[in-house]
Amino acid sequence: MAILKSCSLDSDASARGYAPEEIDLGDDVLAEIILRLPLDSVARSRCVSKNWCAAIADGYLRRRLPLHMSMICFPDDDGALGGGGGRPVYACAREGRRLEVRDLGFFPLHDSVIFCDGCNGLLLCRAPGAGPFYVVSPVTRSWAALPRPAKDARLSVLAFDPLGGQHYHVINFTRWRDRGAAVEVFSSETRAWAARDVELGGVPAGSLSGSVHCHSGAMYFLASDPDCVVRMDLAAGAGLACTVIDLPEPVDGDGRVAHSGGRLHYFCSDGGLLKVWSLQDDRPRQRWRLKHAVRVSDVVEGGGGEVRFLAMHPENQALVYIWLPWKVVEYDLGKREITGAAWEFGKGPRNRVVKTWLVPSSCYLSDCFADDGPVLAR
Repeated sequence: MAILKSCSLDSDASARGYAPEEIDLGDDVLAEIILRLPLDSVARSRCVSKNWCAAIADGYLRRRLPLHMSMICFPDDDGALGGGGGRPVYACAREGRRLEVRDLGFFPLHDSVIFCDGCNGLLLCRAPGAGPFYVVSPVTRSWAALPRPAKDARLSVLAFDPLGGQHYHVINFTRWRDRGAAVEVFSSETRAWAARDVELGGVPAGSLSGSVHCHSGAMYFLASDPDCVVRMDLAAGAGLACTVIDLPEPVDGDGRVAHSGGRLHYFCSDGGLLKVWSLQDDRPRQRWRLKHAVRVSDVVEGGGGEVRFLAMHPENQALVYIWLPWKVVEYDLGKREITGAAWEFGKGPRNRVVKTWLVPSSCYLSDCFADDGPVLAR
């Protein structure tokens, strides 16, 4: 990786035929420079030069980028974030228990669209009255308009894995069937919708819950009756093939799935215990292992109040991010303590976080719009 040195030439240097030289800083030095830039600057640095763009896109650097946490929440007018009203806002976590709201004013329809879903830093919106879809990046202040699907959707979900590539998918469930569904799938790679019939592995379509997780080219849907995870393969040529993974315990109202350390985890609560199960991928026989069981009273003093799982650290399987009354905290399941990272909200009936993501910085988010051409706006 290299950066072009910017300098002026004096007359003597010009006479001797010197030219601006290319300084090779080496991978480690350049990585240290970029890692110290503010979050927004990392994304914008792709436009500095071809060398910088290549450096930021390099896998070596990406593996070292710090984790960045963002969330969708519904704050009250008098809440900690202010001015939220009944509409959701996108906020980024900062140090010092501070949340920074991302202004969506760059997106001309931000006051009128319906927010359908969000995934790893991207938002899926739709104009009212079965209008067109839009994918919005609050961090890079970019948005893309999608072509209209052929049919109205009963459920729309966004799939974007920043570690798995630059493309995203939108999955529209247009019709429920006994053991499957009719869907339309949009791919940002082809910029087209494709109709599919999906078999859910014998799981009734009506049992799919609203808990959806995207990882490594697949979507994971929690289902009840039977209690299981339905894995939908989004890879080209897979035809949205689905496999079913039985759960170790029944799905409750707040069951969630997430990946950490390359393994699928299932988080559930019975009111008294918070449990985290890890899927031991012993193919062809998959089995779950109970990794952590923490008393709610150890998390919330006195054991009262709502405790909801939001996200897991992608590598450290002991670190989780949970909602406690009026704040989001980082909790170490092994040490059974809050690590000190906490982002507070004002007390109010709608002051709560809906979804949370931890992704390596924001340069991934700019990749997903790289080839959108005229549909991209800034």
